[in-house]
Amino acid sequence: MKRIVLVLLLAGLFQMAHTQIVKGTIIDKSDSSKISFAVIYISGTSVGTYSDINGNFELNISNNRSKPITISMVGYYSFTISDPGSNKNYKIYLSTKTTELNEVVVKGKRGRWQTYLKLFKGQFLGSSANALMCDILNEGDLRFFNITDTSLSAYSLKPLIIRNKALGYDITYYLDKFIYNCQKDDKHIFNETCFILGNYLFKDELLTLNKSTKMAVERRRRNVYLGSRMHFFRLLYSGSIHHKGKSVTALSESAAIPTVFLIYTKPDSKLNVIKRDSLTAYLKYNGEFSVKYKGMDSKINIKKDSVYFEKYGFYDPFGINFSGSMSDRRIGDLLPYDYILK
Repeated sequence: MKRIVLVLLLAGLFQMAHTQIVKGTIIDKSDSSKISFAVIYISGTSVGTYSDINGNFELNISNNRSKPITISMVGYYSFTISDPGSNKNYKIYLSTKTTELNEVVVKGKRGRWQTYLKLFKGQFLGSSANALMCDILNEGDLRFFNITDTSLSAYSLKPLIIRNKALGYDITYYLDKFIYNCQKDDKHIFNETCFILGNYLFKDELLTLNKSTKMAVERRRRNVYLGSRMHFFRLLYSGSIHHKGKSVTALSESAAIPTVFLIYTKPDSKLNVIKRDSLTAYLKYNGEFSVKYKGMDSKINIKKDSVYFEKYGFYDPFGINFSGSMSDRRIGDLLPYDYILK
């Protein structure tokens, strides 16, 4: 019995030693008042908590030690702690949102709002089969502004609540920026660009589904994962890289498994993956390279000297641009970073 008690005690001490709790206080930058009920979370996961009545919070990041922490609140710009540490007591100052508007279009304004909503949803959710099964439950909180014949911006009065029936998730999305631009002539729209900045929290609804629906959802999750940005970066960290020629690199699960991704770089230029520890790494490359996965083609443009990424698929969104198939997968095809391929 003593031996069992000792083992349990040691196990408890080991768990405490590896438990990392981030603490802090959320403060209004304009008047230094405490902000109650702000959301503190790991963006792209289901891990989060709220600040209390005095603006204080605690968040267990033991299973997400390397991921940034995001703080969001209605009416404020989100704030990100890029390298959180459990030995600090953070004071987080949030800035209120101010927007220069030339016109704000609200719901029901002469039908124009529905026109802009359709454009917004096509760019924000995407146009895939999964995106078409998404509903924005509070779309009436959207406001559109800076409207011209070739541009549209949007913000939301509250976090957008997105129900993704295809993938079995509810997503709370804190939208900071949505800016759409295009060029057009008499017949065509071309050179479309869309800048979306925000953070999001998942809620998995899989356990609430019946057996047949659950199987269909799991199949769609698997299909959307394969060939995705998350899939690519996970393999880039833990997979096997084979340089097959001056400008072709194969990326696979292991040396014994056939190629999953084919990477086409500039002649005599190779991707370099520098692992920092058991969770994080950097991708070094100068410029743009192409990626092929089965019938899907994408381009990846590295904008920094090196881009930070993680074993579970997280990457620095400000250091990299996507176009092609990977870019086409928008909010309607998102999976949480704790998704496990089955």
